[in-house]
Amino acid sequence: MLSPVLLVLTSLSLSTDAFAAALARGAGHPGARTPEALRTGAVFGLSEGLMCLLGWSLAQIAESWITALDHWIALILLGVIGGMMIRNGLAGDDGDDDAEPARATLTGTVLTALGTSIDAAAVGVALAVSGGPVWTALMVGGSSFLIASLGYRIGPKVGEKLGGWAEMAGGATLILIGVSVFISHVTAG
Repeated sequence: MLSPVLLVLTSLSLSTDAFAAALARGAGHPGARTPEALRTGAVFGLSEGLMCLLGWSLAQIAESWITALDHWIALILLGVIGGMMIRNGLAGDDGDDDAEPARATLTGTVLTALGTSIDAAAVGVALAVSGGPVWTALMVGGSSFLIASLGYRIGPKVGEKLGGWAEMAGGATLILIGVSVFISHVTAG
């Protein structure tokens, strides 16, 4: 079972890619208002939370097959996801490089949110195999909602300067969580 601190860190880490994408979307809309930011945050929050729940549920179904490998699965999934987030942050890739006013639609926001939430499904699997509770998906969705709303709202002010750093910090945190899960399983027996 993961500690409450690791569950909170996991939720916040998954929110960083949503923050970076929402920040970039907000940067392209200088007149961004709070209702638009809340709508954007809601789309990202729902997407992240539901994908985490989907991954957690799939892992529960296949639990008997993966119990012996759970610590390896968590280490590999979180390591790969974290590594990709760091690489994207270093490259300045927020997944929305071609954002134009035409993409400032609900469809564009949903597609961006789905693209950034694939990692939440993988983390949901890792959570399930490491004993993380299902309600972590609510934490993931809630933190993504708040952080993406904030990102969209401050996007016009800070632009792309902060997005890459946030994604790299989230990636590093996920890697550390994966290592922590692995070490705790290996040293426990």
